[in-house]
Amino acid sequence: METVPLLVGSGEPSALLSTLRTVHSLSNFFQIGLSIYSCNHYAFCGYLKFSHILKFQVPPTLRFVLDGEMPSYLLAKDLILQIIGEISMSGATYKSMEFIGSTVESLTILHHTGIEHGELIILLLPIGKMEERMTLCNMVVEAGGKNGVIPADNTTYKYLEGKTSVAFEPMYSDEQARFLSEYRFDVSKLEPLVAKPHSPDNCALARECKYVKIDRVYIGSCTGGKTEDFLAAAKIFLASGKKVKVPTFLVPATQKVWMDVYSLPVPRSGGKTCSQIFEEAGCDTPASPTCGACLGGPRDTYARMNEPLASLDRYLVCVSTTNRNFPGRMGHKEGQIYLASPYTAAASALTGFVTDPREFLQ
Repeated sequence: METVPLLVGSGEPSALLSTLRTVHSLSNFFQIGLSIYSCNHYAFCGYLKFSHILKFQVPPTLRFVLDGEMPSYLLAKDLILQIIGEISMSGATYKSMEFIGSTVESLTILHHTGIEHGELIILLLPIGKMEERMTLCNMVVEAGGKNGVIPADNTTYKYLEGKTSVAFEPMYSDEQARFLSEYRFDVSKLEPLVAKPHSPDNCALARECKYVKIDRVYIGSCTGGKTEDFLAAAKIFLASGKKVKVPTFLVPATQKVWMDVYSLPVPRSGGKTCSQIFEEAGCDTPASPTCGACLGGPRDTYARMNEPLASLDRYLVCVSTTNRNFPGRMGHKEGQIYLASPYTAAASALTGFVTDPREFLQ
């Protein structure tokens, strides 16, 4: 038995994500989260500090090797839906899920400022995107996973610069480590996905659902309400130049994300912020940071699906960037929830049907 420092965390998922942005995970500490989305923290492959002693069963590990160039129309949400669709919601029950491979290494972003045709622009290049890694780790719980782990690398270290003054030491799987199973994916061949009602493993290609009429879109939650998620949605709206055809709700995960939505210029937009682009597209004004309708809540919860029917012959349908689509998850138990990436959610808002984002990204 080994004694190590311990952190017990509680609170809503968006609060946990906020903790990541301010405290961050350090090695040589063991973390316990009372929220199901504490798995977000393992995008940093580390632990936080407290003091106590508990006994735990060490979970076996499933390894997921994601290789290949990431297509421009995919986001990490598509990758984790692909994985959950393959192994099922119980495929990783009480197991650790480790993500490696060239695709995971490139799930990164660098903000590069430059001048183009006399216009100040910020290019988003694939060199430092921790938030996409958080999306992968966030949804391991939808596969029954105990945690999701991504080995620390230069992207991790760069992200942590200026965010902690505490010395830390990364931890990695041993070279002789044994894995319960290994799954390999050629990401270059994947397509945008949705998870149909009423389970995150009920996956289908977005293009196969193009005749599914929708009534609303929800972009938010700890899974799909990060800064990069809103930048992705804004990219779709900007490319289309059209207005949404259904109510589109925007719920940032944290106060920092909310501030980014109102302050960060969107690349190649002429300096417009996400909030300006959302307003031009006819979306609802971005709400205050909250879990919102992701957890259902009482009837007065913002964007909650209170009614079962969109018409006499059709249930209410929502495309959402959240993490679960169980009956009643976002309100009424008859509500139909399609889980999707911010790209797919924004594209669907523009057409009024479940829509492959390639229609706006080609």
